Amino acid sequence: MSSSDIFTGETIGTAVLVLLGGGVCAAVTLKRSKAFEAGWVAVAFGWGFAVLTGAYIAQRSGAHLNPAVTVGLAIEGTTKWSDVPLYFGSQILGALIGAVLMWITYYGLFKAHLTDPEVLAEHNGQEGMVDKKVAPKAGPVLGIFSTGPEVRNAVQNLATEIIATTVLVLAILTQGLTKGLGVSGTGVLITALVVTSIGLSLGG
Repeated sequence: MSSSDIFTGETIGTAVLVLLGGGVCAAVTLKRSKAFEAGWVAVAFGWGFAVLTGAYIAQRSGAHLNPAVTVGLAIEGTTKWSDVPLYFGSQILGALIGAVLMWITYYGLFKAHLTDPEVLAEHNGQEGMVDKKVAPKAGPVLGIFSTGPEVRNAVQNLATEIIATTVLVLAILTQGLTKGLGVSGTGVLITALVVTSIGLSLGG
């Protein structure tokens, strides 16, 4: 595949992935959203469908959409090591674009959430005494853009990430053992379901 295929596919695919994945997190987190407090199941399925959509869009590039997948495929021999920097750069650019598009989409809800008197009181630690001049701390809003552990323990948190990422990469690599999955597009669906499973089973 050409460099332009990799750049276009990974940039657009990752942008859509982050737009939809971050979008479901915003929908569940922001107070004025219709999906407010919809729960972890909504987030897991939202991310699974985000992977499905982004990966179908990025099929011409191989639909890596994740540096860990790119490294796994390079080790396995499917991807050239010389193409890895282009994959990484395209994925980072796509992720930034997707995050900005999600922020634009939810801008009104971000603004309403971060100026809500109850939210301000909660983050300022002043029940009933709201100082509107004091900006709220990031709190749950940060989780829309990045992940954070519910219980902070560096060793255990690292182990969780390694285990979950290994499951994802193994599921993708073993698809190559069954001929026709990539051609039929079933492999993309399987990957999306694996992401949903990881979210439900290991994301808590």
